[in-house]
Amino acid sequence: MELIWNEINAVELILRETAQTQLEGAVPPPDGRTVRELPDYTAEVFVSSCRTDAGRLDIEGRITAELVAADDSGELYSFISESAFTHTLSNEALEPGMLADVIPTLTALSIRRAPDGRLLLSAVVDLDCMVTSARPIRAIGGVNGAPDMELKTREVPIRTRTELGSAVIRLSDEIASSGADTVLSSGVQLSVRDTAFENGGVTVSGMAAVTVLAKSADGELLQIIRNLPFRESVQTDGAADEVFALVRLNESSVRALGTEFSLISFEADAEIRVFGLRKTALQLPLDAFSPTINFDCVRKKTLLLSSLGGADSQHTVRENVSVPDGMADIFAALSVSARPIATNVGIAGGELTVEGLLPTRLVYRSDGGRIGAFSEDVPFAIRMAAPNGADTARLRMGCSCSVTGGSGRAAQITYSIGCAAEFWSTEPAELVVGLAERNGQAQTGGDPFVPEAFTGMIIHTVGPNEDAFDIAKRFRLPTARVKELNPDRPFSEGSKVLLVL
Repeated sequence: MELIWNEINAVELILRETAQTQLEGAVPPPDGRTVRELPDYTAEVFVSSCRTDAGRLDIEGRITAELVAADDSGELYSFISESAFTHTLSNEALEPGMLADVIPTLTALSIRRAPDGRLLLSAVVDLDCMVTSARPIRAIGGVNGAPDMELKTREVPIRTRTELGSAVIRLSDEIASSGADTVLSSGVQLSVRDTAFENGGVTVSGMAAVTVLAKSADGELLQIIRNLPFRESVQTDGAADEVFALVRLNESSVRALGTEFSLISFEADAEIRVFGLRKTALQLPLDAFSPTINFDCVRKKTLLLSSLGGADSQHTVRENVSVPDGMADIFAALSVSARPIATNVGIAGGELTVEGLLPTRLVYRSDGGRIGAFSEDVPFAIRMAAPNGADTARLRMGCSCSVTGGSGRAAQITYSIGCAAEFWSTEPAELVVGLAERNGQAQTGGDPFVPEAFTGMIIHTVGPNEDAFDIAKRFRLPTARVKELNPDRPFSEGSKVLLVL
């Protein structure tokens, strides 16, 4: 038999799994500096490399911690420390050159001062791993020399995602900051608000939420939060039914221009990627047989991906955090930081639901002038619209927060949670990707239904989900003959059909 091949251009989901890695180690302070107290610290996690090999996914990344410390004289200063990590995920379906994407989430973080003065870091990182293959799937299209071969196919609508263009943009501004003399730490959260076709390209509008922890000339801590809008036109190549954009921070710089200017300079480089969605339909070969040639179908199970686009949403949460027993009351709240951790994600009824925790760290000054800090996990639940048919969502989340009031034993915190979601639908399929010659009369792997020498009339009772093709294959008849003798279709389970052999 000479096989005729068909190439199916679709994206296969090879792997979707969450792995976990743990880091522990010392955090050295800058040369010549001591750490008497550690009022505040934040951290971010990045994946720098992820690539597939035979049976494995290799991941490399780093945790960047930003610490605010007090030395032996009580002076506050800040420094940055990085810790690298690697992780390998094993799976026999993985092959070199597959497309891998890993989203890291810092689910646990602790930096503490040991009795000997060293700073010890302990962190847990969840790795949301997704591996896909865009190689065309070679499936059966027919057989030369077998004119009576019949192929059962199913049409599946698919939406494909193509990157239409990208741009690196420069964000800069000067933020009013009365009294700020030194920037101790900062964070930037980027979000996309609108994406639209304009002037032959795509215009992306969004917001940069900048959080700054600064120190005044007399040593007081100040927290400053600003929302800075941006709008950028990205040149695109190709057409699409609809578009969406993802934005990622490459690097940022935040510095005080001096007490006399009362300004903080903000500069950042961000990458915008614009994706287009196109609708198409795939003809999937599900079964094949020939009344005159014995063969078995060689099948491949797969999970096809259809891209349904992305959405970026902002959600506001207001909660109280309480001072732990044994710590002094709050006289003045100085700064607050948090990061969102999704613990449960679900899609139902056209809605994405995300439940999780906001590990929150509050730095405050007590009535006696001493700086205190504590951490508390605050639960949250957000909901946002999901496209019809979506059953998979990948999330990139961020958070900015501020103290909106409080003293004594509690402080009121307002959180702004950014959730960038990319939605997919999955289509399971078992495709015919080859034929194997065989002996015997049965075409489906079971016992022969009819002896080859038998001729005559048969009344067949239709089984569950059985159609004209299935019946024709069972009795090795042309499908057209089954339809001709039984014009009332589709067949229902338990009904009778007439067959003539």
